Amino acid sequence: MNFLITILGSGAALPTGHRRCSAQVVNVGGFKMLLDCAEGTQDNIRRCHIKLQALGTILISHLHGDHFFGLPGLLSTMHLCGRTEPVTVIAPKGAKQVIETTFELTGNHIGYPLEFIEMDFSEGLHRVFEGKRCTVDAFPIVHSVPTYGFRITEVPRGISTSAPLSYAYCCDTAYTEDIIPYIQGVDLLCLECTFANELETLATERQHLTAGQAGRLAALAGVKQLLLTHISARYKEPQILLDQATAEFPNTLLAEDTLVLEIKSERQKLKG
Repeated sequence: MNFLITILGSGAALPTGHRRCSAQVVNVGGFKMLLDCAEGTQDNIRRCHIKLQALGTILISHLHGDHFFGLPGLLSTMHLCGRTEPVTVIAPKGAKQVIETTFELTGNHIGYPLEFIEMDFSEGLHRVFEGKRCTVDAFPIVHSVPTYGFRITEVPRGISTSAPLSYAYCCDTAYTEDIIPYIQGVDLLCLECTFANELETLATERQHLTAGQAGRLAALAGVKQLLLTHISARYKEPQILLDQATAEFPNTLLAEDTLVLEIKSERQKLKG
């Protein structure tokens, strides 16, 4: 089964000419989900030649603007493009109120069913989506507002001798080894690395990770490959982040906008 990750935005809170803020599309056997939806997400969806109307499930990690502010516009555009199929938004508690209030105050109308599944838990792994192609489990991570990571696991179409392919997404989070059981052994871990190691004190204050901490978590969790994202705008040349992460975990990639990765079944390897 094809398992594709398309990076729509790989930057932190401040977008730049090279990096939009957080968003990506996960495609499992043709079933497409949107993970986070920063401002400008719908532009990069078109830029990456993804059909907007194919996105019926949207996962939001937390309600900070660089992960969420693009959602009202995206939902409105879907309506303007004639969508009639339902859309499900899986997000922290409060997302439904924000979207409904925005639409009420702006007079927007949505001509398709819009369902919210709101997450409100502080521990454990919770199944938030179960489909024919994949399942999604959410778990709490540590940030300044309620924030969740996601583990997406394929549902094999037939009998298989290998483990199902899996992908974990954690953005944003402070350093915590409590997440290790939830990301253990995944084929690809997408993890924030907002700061270089020299700014660890700042990373701790703002509840983000350094590149070295990201690599350390990947090593402790025994993942197969690490993808670094949520790159601060201060790093015009982010090679330092890649170098510091690979010192802890060699099999590391740096996310770039429009990058497409495919998780391969053969030998459980991933190629970009």
